[in-house]
Amino acid sequence: MKSQQKSGIRLICLALLIVIATISIAGCVNSTQDQQIQMTPTSNQQRENPAAATTVMIRTPTAPAPDPSTPFITVDPIGEKNIGDLVVISGTTNLPEKTVIYLYRTFGDSGEEKMTANKQVLSGTNGINRWRFALDSSGYKPGSYKLTVATPKKDVSGSAQFSLKGTFLGTDKPHYYSGASKTSGSDGTPYITVQPVGDRQQGDVFLISGTTSLDPGTLLLYQVYPDYFEDKTKRSASSSPEPSSIAGDTIVIRGNGNTNKWSCALDTEGYEKTAYIVNVSTVNEDYTIREIFGSAQFTLR
Repeated sequence: MKSQQKSGIRLICLALLIVIATISIAGCVNSTQDQQIQMTPTSNQQRENPAAATTVMIRTPTAPAPDPSTPFITVDPIGEKNIGDLVVISGTTNLPEKTVIYLYRTFGDSGEEKMTANKQVLSGTNGINRWRFALDSSGYKPGSYKLTVATPKKDVSGSAQFSLKGTFLGTDKPHYYSGASKTSGSDGTPYITVQPVGDRQQGDVFLISGTTSLDPGTLLLYQVYPDYFEDKTKRSASSSPEPSSIAGDTIVIRGNGNTNKWSCALDTEGYEKTAYIVNVSTVNEDYTIREIFGSAQFTLR
C-alpha cells in the first residue's frame, strides 16, 4: 500500500514538473518576436540528445520614424553587393524639391570621406520628397562602405552602410593620360569604345560601358547630353528650356590581355525624352586637353 502511495506521489510530482517546464518554454516563445537566435546545447546535452538546436524568437528594435517638424534625410538599406554592380542609393527627405544634396563615401575604418556626386531632391507626396543616386562599383575595393547624403553645410544628413565582395580590378594609383604610358590597339593606335546603349525609358538607371587599350588607372571624362547640343537643327519646339546633361570622371579597370574596361552609371530621372550623345575621352589634369575619344548615341522614350 505504501509503495503504491509513493509511486502515485512520484507520478504527480513528475506531471507538475512537465507542466511547469511547458509553461516556461511557452512564455519565452510567446513573449518574443522578429529575430531568430540559435540556442546551442552543451556538450553533455549533445551526447544525450543530438537533436537540432532550439530556436527562440527575440524582439529587434526598429528605427524611430523621422521627426517631420525638423529637416531630415533618410537612407534606404543597401545590403551586400558584388564589385561591378550598379549600386542604387535612395531615400526620403522633407527638404524642398530641387534642394542640392551631396553623396559622400567612406571606405572601411579609414575615416577618409570622399565626395562622390551631387543631385537635386525629387518631388514626392504629402510633404515627403525623395532622392536617388547611382554608383558604378567597378573600380571599388572589396570591403565595407559608409555612404552619407547631406546638404552642402552638412547640417542635415543621413547614412547607411553596405559591403562589396569580389576582386579588385582598379588601381591604387589613378593617373591622367600620358602619351608615354599607353597600350595601343591592333593597328598601333590607342582607342576607347562605347558599347551600344539602345533605346531607354525615361527614368531608367543603367550602366554605360566600353573597352579601351589604355592602361588600368587612366582617368577618363564622360559626358552625356542631348544631340541638339551639337546640331541645333535637331532642337524642337518641345525641347526642354533646361536640357539635362551630365559630366563626370571614371577610371580604366583591368580587362583581358590588352583590352581593358571602363564604365559609368547614369540615372535618367527627370531627363527629357530625346536623343542623347555619350562621349568618353582622355583628359589632362586641368581638363583642357582631350585626345582619345569614344562615342555612342541612345534615345530616351
